[in-house]
Amino acid sequence: MTETGGNVVAFRKRGTRGPTRHPKVLIEAVYAAGSLPVAADDVGTKTAAVMLQALGFLVLEEVQADGTLRQLRGGEARRAFDRPWRLLRPGFDGAPGCPEAMGAFAPA
Repeated sequence: MTETGGNVVAFRKRGTRGPTRHPKVLIEAVYAAGSLPVAADDVGTKTAAVMLQALGFLVLEEVQADGTLRQLRGGEARRAFDRPWRLLRPGFDGAPGCPEAMGAFAPA
């Protein structure tokens, strides 16, 4: 006896989401340009950026209402999802946000 009942759950996307970037692509884009703006509603990119910040690969800055930038620390980033961000390359060899000098991450 086969049941055609209603215990089947459909897994669907809820609503529309902004474009999501894979962490590798996100790092390559930020390192090639030096910085990358992220829209306030791009939750996927922001989630990947928080993970990369925890690993030390990115610096996150929040764009304030008056246009000034404020660097986000680890715990602050999760509470600042409602504002636009700027992702920066960490300052391994100088100030944060300087593009990769050798072009290692530049798109081919």
